[in-house]
Amino acid sequence: MIYLSLIVTLAALFFTYRILSRTSRYLRLAHIPGPLPAKITTLWLTYHQSTGSLARHISSLSKRYGPIYRIAPNWVITSDPAAIRQLWSARGPWHRGQWYDMFRMDQPVSTVLSERDNHKHAALKAKLLPGYSGKDVDNLHEAVDRRVADLVQLIERKYLSDDERGVYRPMDLAEKATFMTQDVISELAIGRCFECLVHDRDTYGQMTGVTGSLPLVITLATIPWTLGLLQNPLVRALLPKEKLEGVVRQQELAKKQAAERFGKDKVVRRDMLGSFVKHGLGHTNAWLETFVQIGAGSDTTATAIRMTMFHLMSSPGSYKRLQDEIDAAIREGRVSSPIAEEEARRLPYLQAVMKEGLRLSSPVMGLLPRICDTEQTVCGVRIPPGTNVCWDAISIFRNQETFGADADVFRPERWLVEMEDVDKKSMEFVQGLVFGTSGRFECLGKGIAMLELNKVFVEVLLRRFDFALVNPLTPLTSRDYSLSLQTDLWARITRRHVHS
Repeated sequence: MIYLSLIVTLAALFFTYRILSRTSRYLRLAHIPGPLPAKITTLWLTYHQSTGSLARHISSLSKRYGPIYRIAPNWVITSDPAAIRQLWSARGPWHRGQWYDMFRMDQPVSTVLSERDNHKHAALKAKLLPGYSGKDVDNLHEAVDRRVADLVQLIERKYLSDDERGVYRPMDLAEKATFMTQDVISELAIGRCFECLVHDRDTYGQMTGVTGSLPLVITLATIPWTLGLLQNPLVRALLPKEKLEGVVRQQELAKKQAAERFGKDKVVRRDMLGSFVKHGLGHTNAWLETFVQIGAGSDTTATAIRMTMFHLMSSPGSYKRLQDEIDAAIREGRVSSPIAEEEARRLPYLQAVMKEGLRLSSPVMGLLPRICDTEQTVCGVRIPPGTNVCWDAISIFRNQETFGADADVFRPERWLVEMEDVDKKSMEFVQGLVFGTSGRFECLGKGIAMLELNKVFVEVLLRRFDFALVNPLTPLTSRDYSLSLQTDLWARITRRHVHS
């Protein structure tokens, strides 16, 4: 009887503690509005993240709750660009939240993607920057040109349709865009192209690895204590191996390539991995950064290619205007073959199209939480210490006060003309958040990504071919798991005969 009373007492104390704990968590952010389930449990956030529709769902809620609202007991989200600038400031008090630990998994050291300490992150980024900038990489532009040429050859070989001959060969542009960016980043990173375009397949399983593991990882990141479960060998053994095969293969490749750069007979090569080693990264740090680079760097750029082409194919006027600009530049000898980046930058409508595509379809949708160890004020609202503050990317990039009443519409012209109701400097700043703010949190891969975009739209997608959506009513499948993932963007491609 004594034991029974003890058990009942302990159970009562436990449940009392849980109730008080949840009540305390509820009250500390009670002054911030939000859906009732989100105020009570993290499961609301976890569920919507698991469906791949969280970014779109929270964007719809911003119209109801305003520029800052609650999405979990200890999470708030903001759609105010000025607040994001505050959170991502290089000299501010904010740092990455526990959400980023999920990207470390069971690795022995943090990477630039998972490091939460601001000083350590800055020191690591300084070592990586010469490689990412191309300063230490030979033939950066030529490598991109080679991969662009591979995509041209693949289309010529397998995916050209011809009405006169009755030939119909649709191509999944979502898949081929990833093949190209994988080939680019692998050659730049380790001096070894994956040759996905040559073989027309996912040679190292990168696509399968990302689509198989990212939804699970990002969903569990909203429940930080689950990280320990994923590090448990027994739990990991239960995960679907076919979906993780690509991740494992790329890890092993990165380890092998990094190992060759150390020791008595080390390989010295002017690629990005060589730059990492040159600037002080040890074997473990070097292979992990290479693994992150190949995994994260290729799909974000592929998303920019896919979605910009989707918007162009859905907007005949914009498509035609860009094609006319490219044709005129070729006739007037203002672009080479292949086009140089500086030549592409002098094509104003191309630059406007790229900005508009990135604005409407940011490759990174969130959550990217920041926390602060002291009380702060965001959007005029008191934020207690330790609160996760995230960004609502869709609402930020479609803000009508910034981009005009037609902010939901793909209209590159907004970047070319002065408009009475739009501040162009404000537009430029907000659109630039696609790559983070300058300094601490700016995307390391921005330069390489823009190099690829400046070349691919001219050389492959509009100079030589005409593209049309195969299924205009259901043109593609898109899901958002922090990174945006698209599949089944089927296009019908025909040859152009405007110029040689």
